[in-house]
Amino acid sequence: MRRHYFLDEYTIIAAERGKRPSDFQHPGTGGRSDPKTCPFCPGNEEMTPPAVAAYTDGGVFADGKERVKGWWARSFLNLYPAVTAEPGPPSGEWVADFARGFHEVIVESPDHQADPSRFSKRDLQRLVCVYRDRYRCRIYEPFVEYVSIFKNWGRVAGASLSHTHSQLIALPIVPPALKREMAAIGESPRCPYCSLAGREASSDRLIFENERFVLIAPYSSTVPYETWILPKGHLSDLEGLDPIDRECLAEVLGEGLGRLDRLLGGPPYNYTIHQLRDPGYHLNLRIQPALSTIAGFEKNTGIFINTVSPEDAASQLRTA
Repeated sequence: MRRHYFLDEYTIIAAERGKRPSDFQHPGTGGRSDPKTCPFCPGNEEMTPPAVAAYTDGGVFADGKERVKGWWARSFLNLYPAVTAEPGPPSGEWVADFARGFHEVIVESPDHQADPSRFSKRDLQRLVCVYRDRYRCRIYEPFVEYVSIFKNWGRVAGASLSHTHSQLIALPIVPPALKREMAAIGESPRCPYCSLAGREASSDRLIFENERFVLIAPYSSTVPYETWILPKGHLSDLEGLDPIDRECLAEVLGEGLGRLDRLLGGPPYNYTIHQLRDPGYHLNLRIQPALSTIAGFEKNTGIFINTVSPEDAASQLRTA
């Protein structure tokens, strides 16, 4: 049983089951919809709410009376949001508050067949810049305390549409998990993530690194082939990325997604960006393939069973 680096969380590594990449049967990412009816495809912009940001070669624009054309990325408010800027009144029972915030859909490419694991260098760099731009736009809203950016790829991982996209949800609270992390970080003599990035760069769990970032299989991986991306230097959020950081993050993200695709045959996955405006926090991105099921034991205990050791996963991903 392995413990999270600095939090009171545990994972059971059941490597004796001897799972190999070919043993993980998955349905892929699901069928492709028709571009003619896909709301995320160029020409169908009227099928979505107006874009709050349409990224073009000529700059970034918001939709007006006419929808912006010629975009290479586009962000708009979710038609079925988890939170809104003007929510209804909360329940009067127990403890409740207004579900105030913003919920955006970020369409990452106009290409209906685009696959993030095969994005070009330019596409990946653009994606990182869009994430950073949308984060900066929402984190300074008066009531926003946290901005969650995440991607669901494939139906099993929660994607309702096959056209590649990410989501942003800006919240009026800091999630409890992040609060626990900050409490643990505050009790450490130096940033645990800084120590982690340096230590894992020389471990069997290192998969790839460049000048600014490392890609690792975390010691307490909760799912098979989970990977983390960590900056080597201390950065708390996407806003702190300089141009070289953005290029390096794009490269490592491409390596992480591409290696999973080659090793596991295009698995569904989720990736999440963990960040805080608090300078004590350390930015990290976590990629979790949707290869196993969260069942009774996990829900009963909060302890996960992982059938592939992170050392084996890293070895296989290094050679993928």
